[in-house]
Amino acid sequence: MEKIRKFLISDWYAALLLAGACAVIFTGSEVLGTMLFALVIGITMALTDDLMPALEAIMVTACFAIRCKHSFDDFIKFWWLAPPIAALIIFHFIYYRSPLKKGACFYGIFAASAAVTLGGLGIITAKEYFNPNALFYVFLLGFGMLIIYMYMSGALKMREDYVFTDKFARLMTLIIITLCICIFEEYLSRRAELHGQFDIIPFQWRNNASTLLMLAMPFPFYLSAKKFGLFFVGMLSYAAILFSGSRGGMIFGAVELGICFVVMFIIDKRHRPAIAIITALCLSAAFLMRHFLFDMLSYTIERLMNPAENAIRLELIPRGIEDFKANPIFGRGLGYMGNSDVHHNAEFTLCWYHCSPVQIIGSFGIVGVAAYGFLIYQRIRVFLKNFTFFNAVVFISYIGLEMMSFVNPGIFAPFPYLFLATIYFVIIERCNNEDDKKALSQLIKGQYGGKK
Repeated sequence: MEKIRKFLISDWYAALLLAGACAVIFTGSEVLGTMLFALVIGITMALTDDLMPALEAIMVTACFAIRCKHSFDDFIKFWWLAPPIAALIIFHFIYYRSPLKKGACFYGIFAASAAVTLGGLGIITAKEYFNPNALFYVFLLGFGMLIIYMYMSGALKMREDYVFTDKFARLMTLIIITLCICIFEEYLSRRAELHGQFDIIPFQWRNNASTLLMLAMPFPFYLSAKKFGLFFVGMLSYAAILFSGSRGGMIFGAVELGICFVVMFIIDKRHRPAIAIITALCLSAAFLMRHFLFDMLSYTIERLMNPAENAIRLELIPRGIEDFKANPIFGRGLGYMGNSDVHHNAEFTLCWYHCSPVQIIGSFGIVGVAAYGFLIYQRIRVFLKNFTFFNAVVFISYIGLEMMSFVNPGIFAPFPYLFLATIYFVIIERCNNEDDKKALSQLIKGQYGGKK
């Protein structure tokens, strides 16, 4: 059993997950792959109390599961896998009991959970509120996520057999590699659509891919302080975002990449000259190739500049304001479907505003604004109280998610986005040791990851 557990935290396990993901991606069997990976997640949870192997499998699964839209009929064919998966996960919670702990963000998440649950009070109909889809999201965005936070606050911790920060950073870097393979396969299988030109191919899951890439982007930069070659993997994440064709990813990904460059230049003294040279070369290349880049990205740029392409998101902003005015204290509630004439929501989803501030005021009213404002305050406070190099990287990733939430459901998608944002602040609070706290001063002195 000990050998199995050591394998589950090794690079070989990560390589096996990547190989399995490649098999799923290149055979086009994402639905079956999602179910089989869910079984792997259940098995790892049954074998060990350490959640890192399960988290690693969850994030790799998310990379190809985002391609499974409108696949309910295909998933239902594998219903027989659900009972053993559920049994394995339940076994984990029974056998490896972990105490529920409040954590520093408890009251902020509690306030947000209350706002989500009370959303629409006094105006929403019983049919809308008790709609199964609405109840699912109300629970997972509310008190369900609070339970997850409390569980993770007890279960996520430093381990003796590996360095948590390095392991988690490698986990997130694996997301970039997996998504690059997904995008490569998309272009390879649809290469006839390029007609011999270097162009962007549109696909439905571009925004999800970009959001995951933005979540993962800062972590290779963290690892580059020791192995500088990984700096280019961080840059690769933005290149993949550009090939996804996501408008939000193109804009906010550039902002996040710039933040990563600036932060690493300021604090990583040992690699500062190399970072300066890379920055200068990238800016020079972008200027010299500006016409080529503009032509290549014309699909994304045209969609960004075309009012018709942005009509739905723009029309939902005044709708959100109207919904706030209709019930200022508690908003319209998550289950309100009165905006379906503007946004034709997909099956098993709600009618999102595709903008987190509008979602908060429209769905939860003044109570929601106060609750989410308090939650953000607590998150910032936790970060500043536990300021380390690794935590700064985690916080940049969180900022990337919040930026993408301005134009997508983002933090209102329970898995993987809100789930990941929630455990980020458990990690920030609980999963840094004394070496992590010293790393920042060592970086600034040029003594981190090698000789001065």
